[in-house]
Amino acid sequence: MEQGKLYEHGKDPDRDAWLTNFFTENHLAHEAFPEMVSSPEQLNFIVHMEGEPFYYPCSDELFEAIIDKRADSLLISSYMGIWSRLERLVKEVVEDPFKQQYLLSLLSIKFQHESSSKVQLPGRLEKRLLGIFTTISEISRPLAVEKERENRRVANFLESNTFQEVFNSLGGLDLQDHASLEDLDLHLHLLRLRRMLMLSSMRGLWEQDSVPDRDELEAVMSQPIESEGWRWLCSWLKSVLSGERRPYVLWIAGRSGEIVLDLFIIRLLVKMDIKVILAVKQGFFFHRISYIDLLEDPVLEILLEDAAFIADPKISKNKLLSHLASDKRLLVISDGTQEHFNPLLTSVTFSRAFKEVDLVISRCPGSRECIENHFQFTRDLVSIISHGEGKIDILRKPHHPSAIRFSEASLRRKAEELVQDIRNQKDQGKACMFYSAIVGSIPGQLEMAKKILNVFVEYLRSTLHNVVIINPGEHFEEGMDADDIMYMWEIFQRSGVIDIWRFQTVDDIEKSFSLMGEKVPPDWTGKDATYSTGCTKEMEIAMAIQKDYPEMQLIGPSWEKFLRRKEYGVGKLYDRTLAGDG
Repeated sequence: MEQGKLYEHGKDPDRDAWLTNFFTENHLAHEAFPEMVSSPEQLNFIVHMEGEPFYYPCSDELFEAIIDKRADSLLISSYMGIWSRLERLVKEVVEDPFKQQYLLSLLSIKFQHESSSKVQLPGRLEKRLLGIFTTISEISRPLAVEKERENRRVANFLESNTFQEVFNSLGGLDLQDHASLEDLDLHLHLLRLRRMLMLSSMRGLWEQDSVPDRDELEAVMSQPIESEGWRWLCSWLKSVLSGERRPYVLWIAGRSGEIVLDLFIIRLLVKMDIKVILAVKQGFFFHRISYIDLLEDPVLEILLEDAAFIADPKISKNKLLSHLASDKRLLVISDGTQEHFNPLLTSVTFSRAFKEVDLVISRCPGSRECIENHFQFTRDLVSIISHGEGKIDILRKPHHPSAIRFSEASLRRKAEELVQDIRNQKDQGKACMFYSAIVGSIPGQLEMAKKILNVFVEYLRSTLHNVVIINPGEHFEEGMDADDIMYMWEIFQRSGVIDIWRFQTVDDIEKSFSLMGEKVPPDWTGKDATYSTGCTKEMEIAMAIQKDYPEMQLIGPSWEKFLRRKEYGVGKLYDRTLAGDG
């Protein structure tokens, strides 16, 4: 299959209608469900969508089969697996016979209805049915007892002398005679990591009360991992230990029992000076670890006592970077979903975390289908799953070659370089004016907005003497999104170098069209900076800065007119609540 060519929109109206039906029936269309489905800008935090007409959270094979209406065999098999899991769950956790039968009957009705069209993705069907189950059953944490028991088994095992002896033994430490201390340090870290990954393939650790004996442990933990993904990960960790980078890792957690081993591995990464963001499920999803599990499971509560929990599902870039810059080496977030990895439905916080890290590690077997399709992510992703005792599969999916990451340090450096440049010019007697204007707040008018901005700033420069005018549009770099831009400019804005902060007015826009020899079109009539969510955020910053620097002048619309904008769009330069304006 050629990338991006699985489906060509606009050639067959019937197929296009079926495609639209696919997205709406699966509740994956942003236009139909804007409060639930990620905007294109937020999706771009995770999936590099350049050249892609749409994204789907499934395999290319399944998507193509659904669009061609030949997915019966693929879907029926998955659907029956879902029903089997649900039926087993109901019988296991609902004790009252009447309520149990009621639930099974209701779920059966819904299952038959939802699956009949053969357009529902298995993950979406399962999410809907689980939602019905959790609502009707009124059980706050289904399977909690079993999950806690599995976690306790693994925690007890890790405290055993047998584990400690095997894990800390020197067996398998193969060094050359000329090896350095740095080589020794690297080999020790990689040996510990490999042993723990191999250990995670032993499901009996959490499924059984009996523990493996020393010989069995040594046999499993001493096995090599043979895969390109493992070799790449070793190389990546080598660059970390050599001091080339101090990275962030997003660790997407797996299931109960295994999570205790994951946290042990995460501690190993922390010792390598890696800061980790642990992502779990927002709510119940069988044996997958959820946010509430971390708060109520006694074992996990102890293991995470020094972690920072971020409960805000829509954290800002500044606040996330503030957490990452703190002394906490482990942050905990929810991905905002109750299903397998689905970038269309993840929370703002998860999407921003994905964008800010250097590497994503997934421990979820069910997510492989979304990882192995033709879409590419904005960050390198390593999927680590077990295929049975002693069998670890490590798949690396490289980030899209065009995906650009502007690190906090690089954005701060750009801002600080500009601050220093302005200070040098102020030493020469010049004043600094910052000009805030509409850039992307009017849908379909981005290029015109840039033209208006540039024309007016040039006009100001031709009329004002000894004033350095900062036009944010002149400092944009390819690959930056609104999060990057707002973060960079806030550093500059709070530096105290701005003497005059001017916000675009109706008169400014009318003057710009006059300078271009054009009449003001309807899209721009009556518009000013108050129509921009970004400008509204900047006015808030300006008013706060003016308290520290009262000599700074504010020119533009009054604050009251900005109050219409209270939500800064995620990764975009316009406010979706006004997408229909103008």
